[in-house]
Amino acid sequence: NYQHSNTDSRSIDGRIGFNYDFNEYHSIGVRYDLSNALHTDMFTAFDSEIQADGLPYDILYSTIAADAKSQPEHQLNIYYAGQIGKGELTWDADYYSNTYTQYTINMENSQDHEDRTVTSDNRVENQLTATKASYTHPLWGGSFSVGGEYTYTNRHDDYVNQEGYVPTTYTRIREQNLAGYVQYSRPLPFGQANIGVRYEHVDFDYFEDGRFIPEQSRVYDNFFPNASLNAQLGKVQLQVSYAAKTQRPNYSQLRNNITYANRFTWQTGNPLLKPSITHDVTAVGVWRFLQAMVSYKMVQDYILYWGTQVENQSATTLINYVNHDRLPSLTVMLAASPTIGIWNLNVSAIMMKQWFSLDAAGQKRTYNNPLFIGSLNNTFTLPAGFLLTADFSYQSCGQVQNITLKRPQYTLNIGLRKSFLNDALSIEARANDLLLGCKQEALLYMESSQMKDLSWSDTRSFSLTVRYKFNAAKSKYKGTGAGQDAINRM
Repeated sequence: NYQHSNTDSRSIDGRIGFNYDFNEYHSIGVRYDLSNALHTDMFTAFDSEIQADGLPYDILYSTIAADAKSQPEHQLNIYYAGQIGKGELTWDADYYSNTYTQYTINMENSQDHEDRTVTSDNRVENQLTATKASYTHPLWGGSFSVGGEYTYTNRHDDYVNQEGYVPTTYTRIREQNLAGYVQYSRPLPFGQANIGVRYEHVDFDYFEDGRFIPEQSRVYDNFFPNASLNAQLGKVQLQVSYAAKTQRPNYSQLRNNITYANRFTWQTGNPLLKPSITHDVTAVGVWRFLQAMVSYKMVQDYILYWGTQVENQSATTLINYVNHDRLPSLTVMLAASPTIGIWNLNVSAIMMKQWFSLDAAGQKRTYNNPLFIGSLNNTFTLPAGFLLTADFSYQSCGQVQNITLKRPQYTLNIGLRKSFLNDALSIEARANDLLLGCKQEALLYMESSQMKDLSWSDTRSFSLTVRYKFNAAKSKYKGTGAGQDAINRM
């Protein structure tokens, strides 16, 4: 496959709101965000050379044009923050909605077989309401917190293919998430200890063509404990922590509709996906300008990018997602940030290693090779208010999940900034990816297929920014929002 894609989009965003302090103990506020995609066009040339049983079979030349129409996206937040006795109470409520429709036409021309024209209309509607509250009170020389959160989401995802090459689907996902937590923290002679637990009840309902589908609906009840210990030993700061948390699949991963790339490659989601649960043990140490971190994670029901054969069409690969039972990994980081005269240096080195194997493409495959990531960020404070930055990053070959990264990636960015009028006015010129090193080469094995991917984006760029700040002041708005994880999944 040879694919070249271009996207042209323009959008406008706005925010209006207020906050009011009755006194030093009570505050309220309202904030409304409005955004709208004014124009989104996507054009893709997708050409494929196909062999069957080692012999040439066909060459496909596809041109795919997509036009997305969006209604304005709305998000409203209301909050209250106040002191009741010796305790502090906070409350947030949010509403969110957006609707968009993508129209796609795929002109697929075959050299040796029939041509196809494949059209699709994909309309997605999202709605969310959420609220959360927390109360913190001094207790036994420490601080005790209790809180809860409720999120309701409703998503319609309708996909119509008039020619019938892939199924037409009308799906709806309705999810209710009720959560509560308790947390206690207490100072110690040498630092501070924290311990807590969060409980989540999730009711996930799946509908297809207006019918409730019990086998694709789920109810989850989980407890997620956490604990940490901070210590100060002379000039050394230490922290050891454990936390369990969940990552729920985003809604595109749960979809049931099938996107048509060509007659041999389709893509879809998986309504049967389960959330992933991560157990994370981390230790961090800081001494002067040096930092070190070690983190061990165990992810249960890891969500894996996968591909299967289409039933009764063995030559067609259906790209989708599946849960894998477990994925353990270790991350080690060393970092330093010294300042030497006019030079401020931030350097870091990271090693990421996993222990992972699975059956793919006819054999058992192991993915244990580590990945190394490094960065070297330099800032020079020059005379006359000039600031020079030179940042370099590097990522080695290695393995992540069931993907083998076969090409190292590196980036060099340089910037020069000059400020005027006590930093009210600034001018900055930046050059990004000067070495054009952000090319990716990856090898991915799936159920019965192999995908080799070489790709890069237009990351080499130049920018000139002129900024003037009028009456710059820090916002006193205390709302933190509710249901943000669910909004991100949409």
